[in-house]
Amino acid sequence: MKIIVGGGISGLWLAAELNARNIACCVIEKNALGQGQTLASQGMIHGGTKYALNGLLTKATNELSTMPERWLKALSGDSLVDLRGAKLERENQLLWSVDSIRSKLLGFFASKAMRARVARIDPSNEPAFNYPGFKGHLYLLSEPVLKLDSLVQRFSTLLDGRLFQAEVTDLIFEQGHIKGIKTNHGELEGEVILTAGEGTQSLLFQAGLTNPIMQRRPLAMAVCKMKCPIPKVFGHQLGNGSKPELTISTHEIDDTQYIYLGGQLAENGAEQTDAVVCDQAFHALAKALPWLELQIHSIRVFRINRAEPKTQQGNRPNSAFTIKNHGLTVCWPTKLALAPALSDQVIPQLSDTKNTQLPLWPSATAGKYPWV
Repeated sequence: MKIIVGGGISGLWLAAELNARNIACCVIEKNALGQGQTLASQGMIHGGTKYALNGLLTKATNELSTMPERWLKALSGDSLVDLRGAKLERENQLLWSVDSIRSKLLGFFASKAMRARVARIDPSNEPAFNYPGFKGHLYLLSEPVLKLDSLVQRFSTLLDGRLFQAEVTDLIFEQGHIKGIKTNHGELEGEVILTAGEGTQSLLFQAGLTNPIMQRRPLAMAVCKMKCPIPKVFGHQLGNGSKPELTISTHEIDDTQYIYLGGQLAENGAEQTDAVVCDQAFHALAKALPWLELQIHSIRVFRINRAEPKTQQGNRPNSAFTIKNHGLTVCWPTKLALAPALSDQVIPQLSDTKNTQLPLWPSATAGKYPWV
C-alpha cells in the first residue's frame, strides 16, 4: 500500500497515476482536499513563458515547457490520469504591456524566446482589451487556466474510496525504516509519501528527520470583490523588470465576480501590512486595466505560504523535488503545473510493497476556495 499524506494537487495526481496502474494507494488529508496551496493558486498552468521575459530560456522554463500539453491531454482523457469533467477557465493566458517601452521590449523578447507558445494578437479579439484606451501590446500564451474547484472534484470522483480525512500525528519506525503512519483515527502500514506541502516540515521534525529542509516563501494575494463584473482576464501585466508586475485572474463565485491578484504585488506584499497591500492593489489594478470602469466593492488580503525545499539563496526551486529518506519519500511540486513532473520522479523510486486493507476512516471531501 502506498500511503500519500497530503491531499493537494501533487498527492491527488500521484494517487490517480498509481490507481490507474493498479498500484494500491490511499490519500490522507487532515482538512479538505486542495484546501491549502492548490485552491489558493490562480489555476494557471505555466509553460515557462513568464520566466523568459528577459529573452533567456532558464532551467525553470525548460522544466515547465511540456506541462501545458500534459495537462491538456489529461483534460481530454488522452492520459493515464483522466481528468475529463474538470473545467477550464480558458484555454490560454494573456500577456500585455501598457505604455512602457521597457514592457514592450520584454514582450518582444518573450515572443522570440517562446515563439511556439506566444503570439501577438489583435486586442479587438479580446473583450477586456477591445477598448480605444488600450494602447499597449497584447500576447496570447498557449498555457491553460484551470477551474480548480472542478479539478479537485474530478480527482474526488477518480479516487472515490481512497481518500480519507485524518490527521497524521507521527511516522512509524521499524529498525530505522518508516513503515507507516499514526493518525488520530489509528495506524496504517505501507510505503509513505509526503506531499503535505507546508505540513511536511512538522512531520519530518517530529520523526527526528532533518533532511530535507523546507522553506516558506509568503504571498499576500489581493482579493477584489466587484460591484459590477468586468470582461474576464487571466494573465500577466508586463512591468519594467524581468517578472510580471501583476498577475490577474477573474472568478465568478455565487453570482459575484472576484479579481484575484498575484505576481510582484503579492511577493512585495509579504512584508507589508494589509492596509498597504489593499491600497497598492487598488492602484495596481487601475494601472493594469486603466481603460475599464472598475467598480470595486471591497479589497481584502489573503496570505498564503509557498512551501518548497530549501535552496541556498532562498529563491524558488527550478523544478519539482523528491528525495527518499529511511524509506520515506518526501516531495514538493513547487508549482501547480509541475504535479505530473513530480509523479514522473516519484513512481520509479517506489518499492514493491504488499497490499494493505484500506482503513475504515472518514472520507475526505473536496475543499472550497479559501480566499473567498
